[in-house]
Amino acid sequence: MQGLWQRFVQSLTPGVRWLLGTWTLLYLLAVVLRFLHVADVSGWLMLTGSQVLHGQVWRLAGYALLPGTLWELVVCGMLLVMFGGALERVWTRRDLLIYGLVCAVGAGLVKTALQPGASLPLVGPGPMVFALMVACARLFPHQTMMLPPSIELTMRQLVLLLAAVTFLATAWFSGWISALITVSGGGCGLAYLWLRSKSAQPRAARPVVSRRINRLEL
Repeated sequence: MQGLWQRFVQSLTPGVRWLLGTWTLLYLLAVVLRFLHVADVSGWLMLTGSQVLHGQVWRLAGYALLPGTLWELVVCGMLLVMFGGALERVWTRRDLLIYGLVCAVGAGLVKTALQPGASLPLVGPGPMVFALMVACARLFPHQTMMLPPSIELTMRQLVLLLAAVTFLATAWFSGWISALITVSGGGCGLAYLWLRSKSAQPRAARPVVSRRINRLEL
C-alpha cells in the first residue's frame, strides 16, 4: 500500500503536488483545530466582500487554498490531477501556480463586486479548478479522452460537460451568484491566456530608416 502511495505521489507534477498537498494539509489542520476547539482556520482564509473592503486582501487568494468539505477536497483533487497535470506538462510549475493565483484572485474580486456586503463566505478551490479545466479546453481542444466504460470525448467536450454539471450543481446548492463566481474563475483564465498569447507574439519588424543611407542615396 505504501509503495502504491509513493508511486502515485511521484507521478504527480511538481505544481500539482504542491497544490494538492497544501489543500490536504490545510483541510486536515482545520478539521483537527476545530475538533479541539483551538482555532477556526476557515475564519482566517474564507472571503467575504466586506472583509476585503476593510483591507484583508490576503483573502482574495487564501480562500482557494482551503477546501470547504471533504467531498470538495476529493473532487477538486481529482480534477487538479487530471487537468493541472496536463497543463504542467507544457507549462512550468511557476506558470501553473501563477495561473491559479491570477484566476483565484479574479474570482475573489468578482465575489467582492457582486456581494460587497453579503455574509455568505467564499471558500474552496472551485474557481481555480474551473479555470484549469478552461485552460485545457483552450490549449488542447481536440485531444481525445477515454471515459468508462468506453466513451471517447475530446478535451473540449469533456470540459463543457463538466462545466455544465459544475455550474448547475453550484447553482442548485449555493445559488446562481455563487455559480457565476465559480465560472468567473474560468473567465479570468481565458483573459489571462489571451494576454499571455499576445505578449508572446514577436513584435512586427519595423523598417529602420538610416540617415546615412539616405545621404548616400542622394
